[in-house]
Amino acid sequence: MSRRIQKANKVSLREIEETADGYSYKTFLARWKEDGRDRKKRFKDQMEAEAFILTKQVELGNKDAVLHSAVTRLSPGQVHEAEAAFQRLGDRYTLTEAVEFFLSNFTRPDFTLPIVDAVKAFLEGKEREGVRPRSIVQLASTLRQFEAFAFIHNLDGGEKTAFETGRTILTKQALPTPEEIARRMPKEHRAQFRDAVRETGESSPAILPAVLAALPANVRNAAADTREEIERNRQPSNWQIVAEIRGTVSEPELHTVTTPLVEGFLRSLRGKDGVSEANRKTWNNFRADLHSFFSWCADPQRRWIPSNPASPIVKYKISRGIPETLSLGQCEALMQYVAGFKEGALVPYFALALFAGLRTGDELLKLSKHSERGKLIDLENGVIHIQPEISKTHQYRQVLIRGNLSRWLTAFPLPLLPKNHPRLIATVRAHFKINNERGRDILRHTFFSMHIAAFGSVGRACLEGGNTEGVARRHYLNMTSAEEGKRFWNIEPNTGEKIIKFA
Repeated sequence: MSRRIQKANKVSLREIEETADGYSYKTFLARWKEDGRDRKKRFKDQMEAEAFILTKQVELGNKDAVLHSAVTRLSPGQVHEAEAAFQRLGDRYTLTEAVEFFLSNFTRPDFTLPIVDAVKAFLEGKEREGVRPRSIVQLASTLRQFEAFAFIHNLDGGEKTAFETGRTILTKQALPTPEEIARRMPKEHRAQFRDAVRETGESSPAILPAVLAALPANVRNAAADTREEIERNRQPSNWQIVAEIRGTVSEPELHTVTTPLVEGFLRSLRGKDGVSEANRKTWNNFRADLHSFFSWCADPQRRWIPSNPASPIVKYKISRGIPETLSLGQCEALMQYVAGFKEGALVPYFALALFAGLRTGDELLKLSKHSERGKLIDLENGVIHIQPEISKTHQYRQVLIRGNLSRWLTAFPLPLLPKNHPRLIATVRAHFKINNERGRDILRHTFFSMHIAAFGSVGRACLEGGNTEGVARRHYLNMTSAEEGKRFWNIEPNTGEKIIKFA
């Protein structure tokens, strides 16, 4: 399978996916005509291929151009570089304009800092600021991938050989053992495969060819398919290869990062299938993480870079659609279920998320760890104090503890989050089929829709929930009836009411 990447004047570049010995890999094929003959050359790396095309364009262009002799102080290398610059600028810009723009927009920093060191300092700074652990993990993942992309982009010809050597080493280390293959094979073939392995007297991956050759066709095919599946899932990522060779090649500097480099990284992102381009939401999420990082680096107290290279990159507008909410019957079923699940250990968590609208991802977690959580959840005065260090928006707000929430918290005076709470919460969410991406904030969405339906005030709901009125009006108006909204605030423990089963 091949894909046209570019065609520049007389030289074309095509990406080709090939398969050999059960492995798939990509190469880049450059093709051109020279001296009346078709020529072609393969490259393992796209950047190396594009650099070759640029040089070849200049070479072919010079063959057709009228050559001039001139007395110059420039060295042969500088003359060649100038010709390449003119070729890239074309008729659109002059070399003088390009130089003026560069000198006006680029300032070499007083000191240089490797990207990897800047990322480490940024993440440590965010931890000190109290950014939630989940966000730190996401930022670290994004920046690790970008740093690896920049690292590879910075490699020269010899260093790219070291990179491929690192890939080969990690690939060999990830080869599955015969026992790993046996555990993943269909049950009906395992015994025969293990018998063939035992006959060799070895257990390393190196014996697999001999084992496969001695097996019947059906067992051999099952073993080969299982091996390929394991190896496909274990292919080393770029950041793993970078970690393997780090210290043996040069590190990319932070001040060399450009907008095209950042945009190239975003365009390299792939969907879950590993082939198609990532969707716009993924693009926006990665762009936001990079924008936050570069803004921090460009802050006046640091000035590690003159400007934010992620700022000019497009941020796509994405419609959120209609948020998912629970119906009255589903809310009743959920609370009755958690009341009987693990002796009600999750009642405080689900009650505060559903009847107080607390964000489950960070606010509930921070509240559960707060040294004064007993004062912040003030049952006597009927109010929850969400301090700035707890709130996602870093703004203080108060949430009323209505009668039904008070009775749930009084009937189950337990810790807000029990031990092993991630696993327990995932079990409950899976039971009610609200564990997908869209259903992650379904409890908070339900709080807003029921609050507005029962009390008829968008502003009041936003004051308690910590949202803007614009968001609430766009997403939570008329999501449920006023009657259901009023009954929602009467869901109490052991009420004896008829429970509607969750659909």
